[in-house]
Amino acid sequence: MCRLFKSSALSLVAMTTWALLAPYAFAQEAPPATAPAAAKADSSKPAETHDTSVPLNSKPDLALWSFVTFLVFLAVLRKFAWTPLINGLDQREAKMKQALADAETARVKAEVMLAEHAKKLDKVQDEVKEILAEARRDAEHTKQEIVAAANKEAEASKKRAVEDIEHARDLAMKELFDFVSSNVIGATEHVLGRALSGDDQNRLVQDALNQMGSKT
Repeated sequence: MCRLFKSSALSLVAMTTWALLAPYAFAQEAPPATAPAAAKADSSKPAETHDTSVPLNSKPDLALWSFVTFLVFLAVLRKFAWTPLINGLDQREAKMKQALADAETARVKAEVMLAEHAKKLDKVQDEVKEILAEARRDAEHTKQEIVAAANKEAEASKKRAVEDIEHARDLAMKELFDFVSSNVIGATEHVLGRALSGDDQNRLVQDALNQMGSKT
């Protein structure tokens, strides 16, 4: 934009220079007044004459001084208007370029930060999935442990119950054996009137137990 403004300003200066110097160039090339008109003017006036013509060297001097004045004007314009204006435009252009560079840098940083946040979000999601999966595994493991403990406790309770039943049965059989032995053997010896041998006692008790078992 500054280069375009500078070229436009230079064109304007050239056009202004041409506009100021062109009239003097045309004035130097203008033809002199016609002779008849001059003769007519001389015949209509008395013999007294006055020299009203402009000296020939005055036109070049006027053009020179105009050109010098214009150069001085350009120098003053350059010092007090042109240079500050160009400097201001250059500074403005530099600020705009810096602003664009800063905006581009900010955009790149924003994209980098966005990519980093996306990676962190993906990592957090993966961690959450892993935590949930681990929680499900722990819950399943705890469930299996609870079921196994319950089954073990049930088996232990069943075993204790069976042992208690067997112990009670053995105790009852022992009491029954003792009762049968003492009563049946005593009654048999009383009936027979003699003492029984050990084999006879065992056989008699066993027969009595078998008869009681067949009845039940």
